[in-house]
Amino acid sequence: MEQRARLLSRLFIDAIMPSTIAALALVLALCIQQTHNLGERADAAVTLRMERLASQLSRQGIASPQATLDLALRDGQADQLQRIELHRPDGGFWSSGAALKQDGATYRSELADHGGTSSWLSMQVDTHALHRAQGLVWLLGSLCSAGVMLLAWLARMTLRNRVLEPLSHVEAALHDLINARRPVADSKPGSAEFTRVNQALQRLSELQEEQQRDWSAVQHDNATEALDRLRQSQAATRSKSQFIALVSHHFRQPLQALELFAGGLDAGADNEQQSMVQQMRISIASMTRLLDALLEISRLDAGVIAVKPAGFTAAELFMRDRTSLNHEATLQNVTLAWRGSQHRLHGDADVAASLLYQLASNAIANASGGRVLIAARRRGQAIRIEVRDNGPGIAVIHQQRIFEEFVQLQTAENERRGGYGLGLAIAERLARLLGTRIGLRSEPGQGSTFWFDLPRMPAMERHSSSRSRSSSPWRQAG
Repeated sequence: MEQRARLLSRLFIDAIMPSTIAALALVLALCIQQTHNLGERADAAVTLRMERLASQLSRQGIASPQATLDLALRDGQADQLQRIELHRPDGGFWSSGAALKQDGATYRSELADHGGTSSWLSMQVDTHALHRAQGLVWLLGSLCSAGVMLLAWLARMTLRNRVLEPLSHVEAALHDLINARRPVADSKPGSAEFTRVNQALQRLSELQEEQQRDWSAVQHDNATEALDRLRQSQAATRSKSQFIALVSHHFRQPLQALELFAGGLDAGADNEQQSMVQQMRISIASMTRLLDALLEISRLDAGVIAVKPAGFTAAELFMRDRTSLNHEATLQNVTLAWRGSQHRLHGDADVAASLLYQLASNAIANASGGRVLIAARRRGQAIRIEVRDNGPGIAVIHQQRIFEEFVQLQTAENERRGGYGLGLAIAERLARLLGTRIGLRSEPGQGSTFWFDLPRMPAMERHSSSRSRSSSPWRQAG
């Protein structure tokens, strides 16, 4: 409403006010001119009459000009002449008519006599009629000015009724269209132009409704297609998991049998045969790790692992695989350090230990001859588990890809130690299972830091006794 008032004022000032001011100025100028013309006309009439009378008096040379003055007075009553006076140098004085008390004007004229002396003639004129005529001019001018003001007010009302109200309706219709509502038709548009605008808005509303119906149909089709694809993807994932689990199960027993056969051959073999047996064992161990990793991924993707949150300490988390990690660190000539064992956490200890094992095993493998720190630090209401190494580091462009399956960075160290690129993929799934995520901070040549956050143990659980938990049988390195 305030915007409409401002627009109306702006239109009135820009469009109507200049014309109104020009019309009022014109009326004022006409009144002034007409008043001036009336005054000049009256002055000219009296001046002409005085000149005629002076000419008669000079031409006749009458000793007693009373009769001439009386005649001139009777003739001048039409011009509101009220009194005529004649003064001569010898003291002679003649007059005709009564003296005026108010609303009069006196006109004087000097007469030249034959003897070189001069007389003077005066006329008194009643100006009441002149003032009344001039007042009538100003009255008519005031009426004209009032008419101009009335026309300006009517123009303002016309602007409001014929322009602003239809414009407000157009604005409301546009808001309805923006909010996906059908605009209400204007029952009395201001002009043919607004009628066409309203017709265009109605047509636009119809087109919008048609597009909404088409879009709803497309969305329904897309949703149905997406749901079918999701079902197919879930079915494919279940089939893949079942296939991997089946293959892993059927391959595990032959591999175990091969390992036993290799152990039997090792007893009576010479050096060359022992070397071959050792290579067999390495190959069998590598295939076993691959099958275990594939089986673990299949179980994580299938969602068969149930999370059982409970309270535990960082010391309990570190002790789960400490012996295995220390053995891997010894083989890689890595110094392994532990910090922050006093913190208390809440979550599934088995899943958290498996996640920590994957990250620590990856750090040890990439920091050969270096140092790996495993620490628990408080971060607000959570405990952050960090695994830091001083290995070769990871470029930013590769930091997202390393969590994909079978992705390994092409380095000489990776080619030397082997591996299948499944460890971090398993870790990423374990983090999702815990309801957290894996963070990474790394630069080439500056080492890497992996971390994940777990909530702190609630206060009510800190006073309860710790329960013993068995290690998970499916925690293996990928």
